[in-house]
Amino acid sequence: MWIRAPRLLRATRARDESGQALVLLVVAIVALLGISAFVVDLGHAYYVQRSLQASADAAATAGALELPDSGAAVGVAHDYSGSPGGRNERENVPNVQTTVSTRCLSIAPCAPVNAIVVRQSATVQTFFARVFGVGTVTVSARATACSPCSATPLDIMLVLDRTGSMCQDSNGNEDRSCTDLNNARSGMRTFLQHLDASIQHVGLAVLPPAPSVAARCTPVPDRRFTYDSPNSQYVVVPLSHDYQIGDRLNESSNLVSTIRCIRGGGVTAYATAIDQAQLELEAHGRPDVQDIIVFLSDGAANYGPSFAPPAYRLQPCRQGVTSAAAAKDRGTQVYTIGYDLNANGGGANICQVNIDDAPEAPPITAYEALSQMATDEASFFNQPTPGELDTIFSRIAFEASGTRLVDDSLD
Repeated sequence: MWIRAPRLLRATRARDESGQALVLLVVAIVALLGISAFVVDLGHAYYVQRSLQASADAAATAGALELPDSGAAVGVAHDYSGSPGGRNERENVPNVQTTVSTRCLSIAPCAPVNAIVVRQSATVQTFFARVFGVGTVTVSARATACSPCSATPLDIMLVLDRTGSMCQDSNGNEDRSCTDLNNARSGMRTFLQHLDASIQHVGLAVLPPAPSVAARCTPVPDRRFTYDSPNSQYVVVPLSHDYQIGDRLNESSNLVSTIRCIRGGGVTAYATAIDQAQLELEAHGRPDVQDIIVFLSDGAANYGPSFAPPAYRLQPCRQGVTSAAAAKDRGTQVYTIGYDLNANGGGANICQVNIDDAPEAPPITAYEALSQMATDEASFFNQPTPGELDTIFSRIAFEASGTRLVDDSLD
């Protein structure tokens, strides 16, 4: 038999159930607020972390361009960091802490370091999570950049200005020690030490050219003679890969021994040396391998072969730019180094129609010519005063092999 419950009992039960529902609703709201706080604060922390990662990446990449100079790399990385005063400081990421270190990675030759590691951290203030006792969250980022990053196959022609001014001081006085030429030799040796001879082939061209390959180490017989002979040899060492033995240079190799014995003398003509270097790359370079020309000169072009087209003689600097442009159009990466262009009170910077003639018309300086000959702004290096060239050659070697961010966690 069904018996109706008393009205008072039904009312009591309803009040009890409504009270339980209210408690559940409060619990649900608190939980929802907690989740919302978590989502908002987590989203903000993620945003901060991405900003932190971007600045770490920028700092590591910038620092890697200074390798293998560990001190310079660390300094540049700090300069590009997100820390206070850094170029990538952000208002939304205050008080960033940055640590920078250098190391060796096994993915490429290392002498003495080939990678830079940037670690950054920041403390993020929470918006809602502090209600639950979480007032801050620490976020961090790490970036590693290498240079060189791998032993990339390359065919490289070094083009050396070994003119008489390379054996003079900045005032044009004779320097029997040939300090500038020795600095160039040292730089090229450093360059070779950073390469991998098994896959990176290197040759050498000189200006003025040698009367013959056999006479590549004898003094230039006359400052203009070899330019005016069609039989003269600009490429004195063809592309080769025997310049290393293990982790050291092969002193008896054709390339290293020629760098050691080259003598200074003569005047300056850019264009034909570049033409011949490019011809060597095309004649003996490997297919599907990046071609590179590294061109060093300590002054303006001021001569052209007597048998060459008029532009070679009348505009020797501009013809150098034209010859380099032709090489670049063939896919060759061109690096140029201007060395002590301020010599002779800046006279070394003046392009001339002939060594004793009027300035080239329209006017152009050696600095302008060498910068235009390079593939881009980053491929032109200026050493305005006499000094060592090792760092510049190291940077070119590393940049040619590639600078990039890497995951070094498995190294």
